[in-house]
Amino acid sequence: MAPAAPLQQSYFRLVLTAEQVELFYSGNKNRVQVTDSNGKTLNIPWSALVSHVTPLGVRGDFVIRYDKQGKLRELRRLRSLDTR
Repeated sequence: MAPAAPLQQSYFRLVLTAEQVELFYSGNKNRVQVTDSNGKTLNIPWSALVSHVTPLGVRGDFVIRYDKQGKLRELRRLRSLDTR
């Protein structure tokens, strides 16, 4: 069996207000487009971000890991930007 190819990863900051998050819950949008720290554009499925929603929306620094075909393998928030 061939060894698994290493996963690629990207870092990005995301700030979505509570009003912007409503567009996803209403079904009008299902992907979030972000630009990573190297300038690469990524399209992330909304379902991967749902667990990071707070009353303020989605705010934080994230790392995303994906395979060679671009399939999402892991999305993790590194730091929250929530201020209350």
